[in-house]
Amino acid sequence: MHIVMVSPEQFPLPGSGSVEICMLAIARELSVHHQITIISKLTPQLPLETSMNDHLVIKRVPALSRKDYAAEVIKCIQTLDHVDLIQVDNRPRCMAKIKLAFPDKPVALFLHSMTFIPKSASISSLLQKADLIIANSRSLKRRIISRFSLSSDRIITIPLGVDIHRFKPLTMEEKQVHMKRYGISRDRFNVLFVGRVIPQKGIPVILRALYRIQPSIRTRLIIAGKSKNAAYPARLKQLAKALRIELLFLGEIQHEQIHQLYPLADCIVCPSQKHEAFGLVNVEALASGIPVIASKNGGIREIIEDGHDGFLVTHYKNPLGFANRLARLAKHPELAQSMGANGREKALLHYTWQATASRLETTYQHLTGNEG
Repeated sequence: MHIVMVSPEQFPLPGSGSVEICMLAIARELSVHHQITIISKLTPQLPLETSMNDHLVIKRVPALSRKDYAAEVIKCIQTLDHVDLIQVDNRPRCMAKIKLAFPDKPVALFLHSMTFIPKSASISSLLQKADLIIANSRSLKRRIISRFSLSSDRIITIPLGVDIHRFKPLTMEEKQVHMKRYGISRDRFNVLFVGRVIPQKGIPVILRALYRIQPSIRTRLIIAGKSKNAAYPARLKQLAKALRIELLFLGEIQHEQIHQLYPLADCIVCPSQKHEAFGLVNVEALASGIPVIASKNGGIREIIEDGHDGFLVTHYKNPLGFANRLARLAKHPELAQSMGANGREKALLHYTWQATASRLETTYQHLTGNEG
């Protein structure tokens, strides 16, 4: 098959845009057996075209506005040979315009969150134009169906994956190298947060949870992520200082390096205060062999099994639930080690990019009639 994948932004996105990370990982796997063309926004820093391998190419088109981008994407697709299917990620308006331009070709909408589908009659109408909608979790699928009264057979669930060769447990020697690089020591129970540094992610809950287990347990919160402005990180630093919590703020770590950080932690926290459709950080932690303490929220519940490879906190707005579980892991390192091993095993079995791409391949073969 020749599959066209339409990116919502420039490709690659500077830093660690999760949608673009997922698209490229899936495209690489699909390109083993199929021709893949990714279309993205042109920027001055990037060339018009990049060949990733013999069967995977990234084409970039001008995008002065969203309307212009959709028109340029359509022009680009018209120049391509034998397109079997078009996948649009996270942009229902763009998807609808593409379907109108290519009514005879299957067009799929891959949704990674609810961000670009606010409740409205116009969005509902746009979603109806997709031949298929793909959600990255059952939780996201249920929310889409509930919000737009769509038939469940028009939406399928395909979970995302992780690069199990990059995200993996490290040897002690490897850990020592990276700990020196990031300024981390083993003198405390190291708790890692990876993600956008915004209020919805619940970092203050973790700071207050750590306050509850000190001074009997010496802890350190490590934050790796970007913020829209300096004001919110400054408030977090003030709170940490007031609570006497040791805080290591690393800022944004490029996704090409972030795998080095996970195995340096004793546990990963994901204290999201609002719905998480999937939570890529959780499968990256599992693959790294590190237990996760996360909010029992959205698609996270489908990834973490409470008591097996981490803990799920039901009352996640209350620091006490996180405090109890942090203390348990800190006091019982053998439990943390067992959970980490269980997480690694789960990632190998269920969350490889190869598995994600295989599910998508089967779906697209059925949609295009190219089965067998």
